[in-house]
Amino acid sequence: MSLQILKTNRSFIVTFAGGCSLVMITFGMTHSLGLYLIPISNHLNAGRELFSLAMALQVLFVGIAAPIFGGFADRYSPAKATTVGILILVLSRFWMANIDSPFDLIGSFILGGFGGAGFLGIVLGAVGKSVNPANRSLFAGVIMAAGSFGQFVITPIINTLIHNIGWASSLYYIVYISLSLLVCSYFLSFSGKIKAFSKNTDQTVFGALKEAAGNKNFKLLTIGFFVCGFHVTFVGTHLPAFLEDQNLPYWLSGWALALIGLFNIVGTLMSGYLSGRMPKKNVLAAIYSLRSILFLFFILSPMNEISVLLFASILGLLWLSTVPPTNGIIADIFGPKYTSMLFGITLLSHNIGSFLGSWLGGRIFDYAGSYDYMWLLCIALGFVSSAFHFPIKADSIERLSTSQENPI
Repeated sequence: MSLQILKTNRSFIVTFAGGCSLVMITFGMTHSLGLYLIPISNHLNAGRELFSLAMALQVLFVGIAAPIFGGFADRYSPAKATTVGILILVLSRFWMANIDSPFDLIGSFILGGFGGAGFLGIVLGAVGKSVNPANRSLFAGVIMAAGSFGQFVITPIINTLIHNIGWASSLYYIVYISLSLLVCSYFLSFSGKIKAFSKNTDQTVFGALKEAAGNKNFKLLTIGFFVCGFHVTFVGTHLPAFLEDQNLPYWLSGWALALIGLFNIVGTLMSGYLSGRMPKKNVLAAIYSLRSILFLFFILSPMNEISVLLFASILGLLWLSTVPPTNGIIADIFGPKYTSMLFGITLLSHNIGSFLGSWLGGRIFDYAGSYDYMWLLCIALGFVSSAFHFPIKADSIERLSTSQENPI
């Protein structure tokens, strides 16, 4: 028995390390894309709306493909699903480095969206199935913290590469880094050796989808997650350009995004910890309200290096700290068997919000000459999302089952 537990723990450690590494590197690369807005727009002699639309379509297709990749991972294996995603991502970034037209830009970003769909939800699902339900949100927080650390480390490096060797050459480094992710994908193959901490049921994929579609709490959670995508992608895409419009130093945008990632390590860990000790819906409601308050203070404050770095640090605490409680509520209600797929559905809502946050930012800027209206919209949506979470009841759906336990 002790030998079996040891083997299970070793497999879990390898899976967890591979998943954290995969999320860390992909988050760092994804959250650096906003740094390319101005150089690529200048290269194509286009306004900001074109790049914003490309970014918006990328995150939209991440959302569209996420349930597909999640279902593939649940049915076959996380390693196979992430391997496919990595190979698609490599092709997309190579294409992006060689763009000569708006078609190339939009096509490479859409392809990148399909590739990027195979990571976060799959890792959260693979780990979540293997741990005690009371610890799921905490482990999700650690995974998100790893992603944030990647953002902190990789974003300033890419910003420096863009300014030293050019935006196109810097993308080849992203291609090489993406290829290294295949090692992380191999580590995820060890998840098949872990005894799941879950209830065995005969529920099918379509049964799980039907059950989720009829659940009011899942609908409220999914609608609320839309706002998270709107906030995160607007800031991630347009903050560098917004700061350049304020005539602030070029290095500030890279470090602002990096600080968001650094402080999100604390934010996601704190969110995961709190989600195991108080209602997860209350954690989410607080996060969205605090974001709105922070946006309001930011646009009313003097714009300088100190105010920007302070804003980025506080926003980091609230950045993706929504993910552990959101993923936790899904597992609480439906169980962990189809968590990857169901989280993929909420991620689709998130990424529809991301689409609008990115595209509207460019559209409104080209129309009005500033981002003022977008900041006000972010403030309003944050309070609306907060209100949507209070009625959620995360009660588990009872089914006939037999339990399997995992010592982790």
